Amino acid sequence: MPKPLQYKSGSLIYAQGEKADKIFVLHSGKVSLVYQDIKTGDDIREYVQAGEFFGIKSTLGHYPREENVIAAADSVVLALTVSEFESLALSNTKIIMQLLKVFSHQMRNIHDQIASLLETDTVNPEEALFDLGLKFMARKRFAYAQYVFKRCLELYPESKDAERVQKNLYLAEISILCSEDENQEKTNETSDGAPAPDIGTFSRFAKEYKSGEIFFCENEPGENCYLIQSGKVRLVKNTGDVERTLDILQPPDMFGEMALLENSPRTATAIAVDSVTALEFNLHNFETLLSGNPQLALRLLKIFSKRIYDSKRRFTVLKMPDLPAKVAYVFMMLDETQTDIDRTGNSREFHTTVEDVAQWAGLSLSKARETLNNFASQNRLEIFSNRIIIKNINDFIRLVNSRLNQM
Repeated sequence: MPKPLQYKSGSLIYAQGEKADKIFVLHSGKVSLVYQDIKTGDDIREYVQAGEFFGIKSTLGHYPREENVIAAADSVVLALTVSEFESLALSNTKIIMQLLKVFSHQMRNIHDQIASLLETDTVNPEEALFDLGLKFMARKRFAYAQYVFKRCLELYPESKDAERVQKNLYLAEISILCSEDENQEKTNETSDGAPAPDIGTFSRFAKEYKSGEIFFCENEPGENCYLIQSGKVRLVKNTGDVERTLDILQPPDMFGEMALLENSPRTATAIAVDSVTALEFNLHNFETLLSGNPQLALRLLKIFSKRIYDSKRRFTVLKMPDLPAKVAYVFMMLDETQTDIDRTGNSREFHTTVEDVAQWAGLSLSKARETLNNFASQNRLEIFSNRIIIKNINDFIRLVNSRLNQM
């Protein structure tokens, strides 16, 4: 049974940075949450009403508390273990659906903040979609451009620019034919010996994507969301002439749910990194599926909790002006979130590449390589083709914290 706890007005319920092992629900009284705005660093105060949960994301995502929680009046709070919360949520999937929509809205706000760092101009969706196709053409991503121009014609058939879109679609298709041999060679490189994913009763929703295949592009309407069963998916934001990686997802991550739950345009382009098997849902069968499968709904809630935390960290990485601190922050983030790391000493071995670091930090490959080489010349890390060894992770944490204090 949940344990009731009594707090006098002004009492601290938990503090930022503490280990998260309980989920709370306010029984009576008033509770305030104080946390920092990720963009400005200013303190934000929100109030919890009776019957509302708090402390969910950090507990389910297994990361430290991000806020200070204070009793704003004499209050009674119920403290639930993870298993107690799961039992409650599984008996009432409406709780999970409500939390999923709240978390989705929070993710949307974070992605909007990231977009504000990457671009300053705003255009209407039709213009932005066509411009994206031109960017892919300029980078010789002809298959991506073909997808985008087709979507332009499907979504805006009466557009005054339809003829121009059609001409660019024809050009993209011709370019694909001209590079057919090269594309076939790349296709043959994808893994074909991977074990079949265990998708059980959801097999009717499964779809296969080849390496480099596009799921959806930014600025198009959101019609489906995806749950990854195998493989990796890259989320990309195109800004000016630069293509930046927002996230790299893998099982059991979900993506595309924000546009679906909030009926809003896509904020990023999703591309298969390798061969991907994913379950595809529309809004109707997504909500029906979750209502009939509370275990899956709870699993998604845990995924959302972790993704919100990761997205906040990536926003901080992008915001940092200091290149060494950006790169150091990437390794600090990996150290916090990866589970297969030997933490018996200060040395860390990350199975990541220079290209991965560049994507996480929002840097060009040349800038990332230059920064890593500078660290290597100082004997602070070693670079290999498929891994990077950090000599002392605490050294990188101190560097990051010193820069954060200056921001």
